[in-house]
Amino acid sequence: MRGLAGSTPVRQALGIVAVVAVVNLVTLGLAFWGLSRSTEAALRGNLAQSVAGFQVAASPRALEILVAAAADAADPASRVFVYIAPDGRVTGNADAMLVRDGVEIRELPEGRALSNDGYLPQIEPMAGGILVVAESRTPLRQLRETFLSVLLMSLAPTVLISLGVGAVIAARARARVERIESTLALLGDGALDSRIPEADGRQDDLARIGARINRMAAAQEAATAALRQVSADIAHDLKTPLQRMTAILQELRARQAEGEEAALTDRAIAEAEGAVAVFQALLQIAQIEGGARVAMEPVDLVALARGIGELYAPSAEDDGHHLEIDLPAAPVTVTGNRSLLGQMLSNLLENALRHTPSGTAVTLRVNGEGVLEVADHGPGIPAEDRDKVLRRLYRLERSRTTPGHGLGLSLVAAIAAQHGAALTLEDNAPGLRVRVAFPSN
Repeated sequence: MRGLAGSTPVRQALGIVAVVAVVNLVTLGLAFWGLSRSTEAALRGNLAQSVAGFQVAASPRALEILVAAAADAADPASRVFVYIAPDGRVTGNADAMLVRDGVEIRELPEGRALSNDGYLPQIEPMAGGILVVAESRTPLRQLRETFLSVLLMSLAPTVLISLGVGAVIAARARARVERIESTLALLGDGALDSRIPEADGRQDDLARIGARINRMAAAQEAATAALRQVSADIAHDLKTPLQRMTAILQELRARQAEGEEAALTDRAIAEAEGAVAVFQALLQIAQIEGGARVAMEPVDLVALARGIGELYAPSAEDDGHHLEIDLPAAPVTVTGNRSLLGQMLSNLLENALRHTPSGTAVTLRVNGEGVLEVADHGPGIPAEDRDKVLRRLYRLERSRTTPGHGLGLSLVAAIAAQHGAALTLEDNAPGLRVRVAFPSN
């Protein structure tokens, strides 16, 4: 509901409906005001005409006769004629008493009923007494009721129709905006092949925005693909010479006796093998991100984690660490490539063991919902750097003096993405907890 209320198309539709409702209200209000004034003016004109007809009476008695005749012919619910003689005698079809702010008209005993809507009176001194002629306000009340009916009959359908049409238009626009938002979210998450669906031949502003985003995404995808291809080509072209150099160094080392030169050769071999490992990892990441086909099959995460954990437990203890393995009794099956998943788990364990101090524990855990976790109690990774460490060759400043090339977590991210798993790095308070949540089968 909050998202709907914050939608620009929905707010625009509601704004249009509000404008239509206000215009109707103002128009009908002005018409009612004008007709009310003209009706009241007509009533006052009738009053003035009636009063003028009594001005021919020269004496109280004559005026009493005229008022009595008019009162007998008039319904007091519509029109009242009252004459208060100089001696206080009242003649007419109602009783009247002057008050400070006008006149109070009351029903005569055993007389006909008066108007429930009140009166519009005119008071005139005449023939030594007071003449009161009053018109019922019923026409004004009827006019008000008529306009309320017109208002309900015109405004309600107008608002409902406007709301219906506006809701349809807003829903269609909102759906297109949501498609654009979802595509942008996918592009932001690295799915550069995502595109906004075409707008069925429409050439409005949303269609133009979508087309520009698609062109931008296509250009970004092409540039990224070219960069990956260049990286893969460089890694491929340099991997073979480095492997040959390593072989030559190993042959040279075999011909050397122990000594200073042999130690230098050993160092050169270690550096060459490290460079080969870097290029091998870069090639593997490029192949995975490039969509290379791998065999997928049901894999039991529990059995895989148990095997990898038992493999690393002795070396972890030799380095002063304790590897805790927390696995459920029942199998947890996911769809994936056993070799890649094993490499991902190995990278996570090596990363945790390498960057945590001696004497701390590293936990390997699998839960029944297909979530794999590796947690340690080392220095952890600051929140602002957790996205960066998933990039190729990125290393934290404090890690530059430790072994590694900044490709372990990059390879983990690539393998997780290929398996449709969600990779998150979290604070283990202290330390780092890496969670890989696989989709349910």
